[in-house]
Amino acid sequence: MIRAFLRAGDPTWLRPLMLALLLTPGCTSDNSSPVAQSDSPGAPAIGSTAETATQVNSSAVGLASVTYTGIPYGPFGLWTMNKLNWGPGPFTASHNFINADTLVLQINAARNKGQRLLVAMTGGDETRYTTNGQFDMTKWKNVMSTYNKSSLKTAVAAAVSDGTLIGNLLIDEPSTKRWGTVLTKPMIDQMAVYAKSIFPTLPVGVNYGPQGYKWRTSERYTKVDYVLNQYNYVVTSGNIVAWRDAVLAQAKLDGVTPAMSLNVLGGGVQDYVDGYYDCTGTGQGGIGPYTNYPNCRMTPDQVRTWGTALTPYGCFMSMWRYDKAYMSKTANLDAFKAIAALAASKPRRSCKRP
Repeated sequence: MIRAFLRAGDPTWLRPLMLALLLTPGCTSDNSSPVAQSDSPGAPAIGSTAETATQVNSSAVGLASVTYTGIPYGPFGLWTMNKLNWGPGPFTASHNFINADTLVLQINAARNKGQRLLVAMTGGDETRYTTNGQFDMTKWKNVMSTYNKSSLKTAVAAAVSDGTLIGNLLIDEPSTKRWGTVLTKPMIDQMAVYAKSIFPTLPVGVNYGPQGYKWRTSERYTKVDYVLNQYNYVVTSGNIVAWRDAVLAQAKLDGVTPAMSLNVLGGGVQDYVDGYYDCTGTGQGGIGPYTNYPNCRMTPDQVRTWGTALTPYGCFMSMWRYDKAYMSKTANLDAFKAIAALAASKPRRSCKRP
């Protein structure tokens, strides 16, 4: 789900510069002043529509307080380190790859913009975490352990407290073959325990593809906080309510908080009609990103309708993924604005385990 943008956040040639910047508290190349926005969340009780964030210690992150309300809404890959790829409006949040060298930079920049973050601290290609085609817990822990630094613990605790940082992805689509056959929900709970030993207040979660909620249904999570579920037209031929209700039912069984997402670039109606893959037919929003099967992009009406059906039910509403050409289209942008307005009108929710 998120692999396509993970590498963008980790240019190794910039690491010396990033390390130098990290030595300067609050240093960021974004010169915008801190802002208070009325459309963003953190980790308060469900039902609170607005909550002023706590004052952040300037020695930890160098920035002032912010105000977040509503359900966070935005695409994967809106940030590359501390640089916005878009806007950020109408988006109030995003899901991004990060590493230990650049975590504070992204937190500070997001807070400056009044934006919230779900991060993938252990992102990247699956080969980074597999041995002989099987998930390797030791390799995963080795990457997660790079965050075990007092300065990062302070920064993350402050960002969770003020609502800027709302979750950390443990693993992306564990049900897929790329992780081998050894993964289980209890094993992912072990990952959750390890991540929380470093950042005890930061919610941790799992990202699922459209069929992911059906994975290992006889098992239960006991430590994972949230599961992000991504919709694709093909799983229910557009019956978003049936899919949503099934996802919510499984989340309740697993004891996790649901988060929602739309695969806007590759989860639209498929183009099988005339044998020619151009995605120009009814209900098709243009050619998608996949070459092995003809999933089209979602149309503006689909984004608006399906986004409306999902947004109120999650602690986060996302889209896969940032794409300048797609987002620049007026009709698509209008649909994003409609979802953003809906998200802003709803009570903010924590992504912590219920």
